[in-house]
Amino acid sequence: MKKNTRFLETIPSLMLFFLFLACLLATLLAGAKVYQGVSSVLDEQYSTTTCINYLTAKVRHYDQQGDIEPRKIGDTNALALYESYDGQEFVTYIYAFDGYLMELFCSAEGEFLPEDGQQIMLIDSLEVTMENGMVSIYCKRLEEDAFTVLALHSVEKGAVS
Repeated sequence: MKKNTRFLETIPSLMLFFLFLACLLATLLAGAKVYQGVSSVLDEQYSTTTCINYLTAKVRHYDQQGDIEPRKIGDTNALALYESYDGQEFVTYIYAFDGYLMELFCSAEGEFLPEDGQQIMLIDSLEVTMENGMVSIYCKRLEEDAFTVLALHSVEKGAVS
């Protein structure tokens, strides 16, 4: 009779322990779901924000009169950044292609295919316009998008500022 009593005394303790485990598991699963949602939003924002920051740095680096030009090459919108090395003209094209922000450095006279560029980061679309000394950049990745307008502080080529 004493054995049955002890077993019956441990049942509430076991039930309480299993209830605690169930609550712990539910809390962990809820936390994992929240983390997954926050992580995906930050990943989307990272792509667009980083794209804007990358392009801003490139535009500021090439900020000389005539060295920055938005171009349409085939169906692809591109930002063309011109520079000279040893009297030879080169261009860096930055554009969106096949889900990536791409960059290609080549001779200014040469032709290129969009797939020739180097993949920089995931991005769905890129639009670059230039009007009245202002460069507008818009990029989109999944549901997130980012936009910035940069004022050019251009100086004439070769001039010291």
